[in-house]
Amino acid sequence: MFDEGDFTIDLWVDPPLLNALFEGARDIAGKLNLTSVMGEVNELRARVSDRINAIPSVGGGRYFTYAIDSSFPPSPLELVGGVLTVVAYGYVGQVGGRTDRYVTGDVLYEDSSDLNKSIEVLSKIREREMAARLLRDKLKGRRSMDMIILDGEIYVHPLPYNLPAHEGVRRRVEDVLEVMLNLAERTRTTIVGVVKRVRSRYLSIYVNHCLSVNDKLIASLLLNKGEYIDLGNYGEILPKWIQVNYMDCEVKRGMSKDEAERRLNEGLENLKRVFNGDGGRLRGIPKVADTRLVFYKAPVTAVATKLEILDLGGLGIPNIVGYLSSQTTNTGYPYLLDLVDTYVRVDSRLLDYVKTLLTKYAGLDVEDNRVKELVNTLLQLTNPQKAYLYRQMEG
Repeated sequence: MFDEGDFTIDLWVDPPLLNALFEGARDIAGKLNLTSVMGEVNELRARVSDRINAIPSVGGGRYFTYAIDSSFPPSPLELVGGVLTVVAYGYVGQVGGRTDRYVTGDVLYEDSSDLNKSIEVLSKIREREMAARLLRDKLKGRRSMDMIILDGEIYVHPLPYNLPAHEGVRRRVEDVLEVMLNLAERTRTTIVGVVKRVRSRYLSIYVNHCLSVNDKLIASLLLNKGEYIDLGNYGEILPKWIQVNYMDCEVKRGMSKDEAERRLNEGLENLKRVFNGDGGRLRGIPKVADTRLVFYKAPVTAVATKLEILDLGGLGIPNIVGYLSSQTTNTGYPYLLDLVDTYVRVDSRLLDYVKTLLTKYAGLDVEDNRVKELVNTLLQLTNPQKAYLYRQMEG
């Protein structure tokens, strides 16, 4: 145990590492220019005060709502024969006082390093496919639904800035979003993305220079509890942000002005393709431009929550914010999103069960001992020292 004043570490840390931790923390703390951040907040408040409103009171049971999420283990199972993981995805709905829920998943196994990079994109695609499934049910009269809440941005990278390149797993991004958005329009269903990991600096457009910290931190300091700010739609925000990003943020990071201007023009052209649906080829994707960016601070939290709202159901931004705020817990997110997150969560130890099943099924009807040995070799961990992360639960 190490004790320095009121700071205690209740585990053994080698002295050189401990010293490095203290020195690193002091160095980072010295770089946090808190006075500058508060100056930016004050500057911003003078520019956007007319956009800040009180969150209206809206009952939690007002809308029929479904929340969709996905989950996968923090790290896949690295086997000699390939990479193994599981992606779970599902929904939880609140419909007329009852709860409707469903979860399913995929087992992914590839002898490729690309799987590691693709898991998150694949999970986002599955979530939007699940949304399309719900919307088809609504279209056929099998389900009542006013709103779908997604965990994260509505749009999967590289949208909303660019149309996806037609290669690898990203070629499916355009297709699944096109289907989901068209179905949402046909069924007049509002889509909301609740964004947890915020690194954007869109608020920079209101002061015409690059803010030093992200939107979530700035909005948390800007808003009082029970307030929200509607920043407008992406059709208005993104062209201005690209201008500030390249001509100020990137130049400050060392990019030449010539290169910044080139990237700016390229970015504006890419945005134009998104907003016009690649010259009319796409009908759903241009709705990116109509998606509104909102931050709210619920009465029970100290941190602002970021929303992307595509209000195809015509519910109204104040009503949507009021409804979500009434559901928001001390996590800073609506309760329904917390619930579906718990429901689809995948324990890393599940991978060891799947590995056992693979070993069993691959060895069925095999009498050749050499083949059995091959199966066992293929499914050995590449790093047995990490086996404790996946070891099956003992009954």
